[in-house]
Amino acid sequence: MKQLYNKDIYDVNKPVKSYWEKVSQIEQDKYPKLTTDESCDVCVIGGGFTGISTAYHIAKNYSGDVRLLEAGHFGFASSARNAGFCCLPATKLSVNQLIAKFGLDETKKFFSSQIEGVELLSSLISENNIECEKTGTGNLDVAHHPDSSEELKEWGNDLKKYFGINTKWIPKEEFDEVGHQSTEQFGAVFTEAGFAMNPMAFMNGFASATVDVGAKLHSFSRVKKWERNGSHKLITDSGSITANKVVVATNGYTDESLHPSFANRMMPVLSNIIVTREMSEDEFKLQNYKTLNPICNSREILYYYRRMPSNRMLFGTRGDTYGDEKSAERMQEFMTKKFRGVFPNWDKVDIDHYWRGTVVMTRDFVPAFGALEEDKSVYFSYGYQANGNNTTVYCGKKLAEMIYESNSGETNISKVYQGLSPKIPFGFLRLWYLRLYLWYANLTDRSKKEI
Repeated sequence: MKQLYNKDIYDVNKPVKSYWEKVSQIEQDKYPKLTTDESCDVCVIGGGFTGISTAYHIAKNYSGDVRLLEAGHFGFASSARNAGFCCLPATKLSVNQLIAKFGLDETKKFFSSQIEGVELLSSLISENNIECEKTGTGNLDVAHHPDSSEELKEWGNDLKKYFGINTKWIPKEEFDEVGHQSTEQFGAVFTEAGFAMNPMAFMNGFASATVDVGAKLHSFSRVKKWERNGSHKLITDSGSITANKVVVATNGYTDESLHPSFANRMMPVLSNIIVTREMSEDEFKLQNYKTLNPICNSREILYYYRRMPSNRMLFGTRGDTYGDEKSAERMQEFMTKKFRGVFPNWDKVDIDHYWRGTVVMTRDFVPAFGALEEDKSVYFSYGYQANGNNTTVYCGKKLAEMIYESNSGETNISKVYQGLSPKIPFGFLRLWYLRLYLWYANLTDRSKKEI
C-alpha cells in the first residue's frame, strides 16, 4: 500500500485507543473475512460511512447484488474515529467563492444537499433504531477573537439569505450565559441544522442494518490487486471478487497504487482528539458550560469541541505531519495545553483519551463524486473537507442512485460535487505543502492582537 504518513496510521491491527472504542463495540462476527472467490454486480471498496451507505441503499432500494470489502475491522478508519459532528458544509470555500465558481443555482443545490444529508443521517438513526447518543439541535461556530465576529455574522446571514437555513447570531454576553465562557469566545452563530453523535455506535447499527437488508460485508479483506479484463477482479490475500462495477469509498485511507486515476488527488490531513475524564456539574459550572451542540471556532487551524452526554469534554484540532508514536505524544501534550488555555478553569481536569485519524482535503476544496470518464463502471466519492458525517451517507445514497437509475452515468447532484478533484502537482511533496499551510495558518492565528 502506498502510504503518505508513518505506517502506524495504516496498521489495522493496532488499537486506535479512542473513547468510542472503549464505550462502543461493533459486532465483527457479522462481517467475515473474504476467504473464497465470489462474484457480484457491485463491489464497494471501503467500509466507512460512504461505502456502507452505498451498499445499504443498493441492497435496500434496488435489491442489488452488492459486497463490501474493508481492509481492517469495521470502525478502524475515520468514520468511527471522528468527533461525531453532523454539520455543514463539506467545503472550505466561502459562499461567495462557491457562487463565483458554480453559480447561485448550483450552490443552492449544494447547500440543499447538505441539509438533506443531515436529515438522511437522522432518519437512518431513527428508522434502524440505532442507539448512538444523538444530541444537540444544531451547530455553533464561535468567534475565537473579536476580529472574527463580523465574518461569522456574515456567514450566518449568507446561510439565511441564500439558502433559507435558520441561523442566529449570539453576542458574547449572551453566549456566556447560554453556551459557555472561555478565553476564546466572542460571540457565536447558531445554525439550526445538525447534531452530535457517537460515530462508532452509529457505524455498529448502520453496518448491521446493511447486512440485514441483504448486502454482504467483509472485514480484514484489503484489496491488494485490481485486475480489469471485461469485468473487475478485486484480489485480497485470501479470496477475490469479480464484479461488474466497483465503488471506491476509501477517502483518507486510499491505496493510490490500486488505480492510477486516484493518485495525487487527495490530501489526507491528520486530525487529533482528546477526551477528558468524566466531569462533575460543579466543574462544568466553572466555565458555565451548558450547550450540548457541537462547536467549531474561527481559527485558521480550528479547534472543535463539545460536551458529551457522558459529561466529558471532547476537544480536537489539526496538526502533526508525521504520524509516528513520538509525534502523537507531542500532539497530545500540545492539545492538552491548548484545551486548558481555552478553558483555564479546567486546568486540573485530566485527559483520559487521545487518538487521531485522517480527514481529506482536495485541491479545489470541495468533495469529488461520480464515475471515471475513462471507465464508467468505476465510481467514487471522497474529499469531504472534514465535514463528512452527513455528506458521506448522502453521497452513498446518490452513488446507489447513479448506478441503478442512470443510463447516462449522470445523477441529480450539484455540480459542486461532480468529477474527480484536480491532481496535486508533484504529489510526493504533499506533506511539505501541508507543512507550509500549517505554518501560514498558525502565523495568521498568532497575528491577531492579544486580548
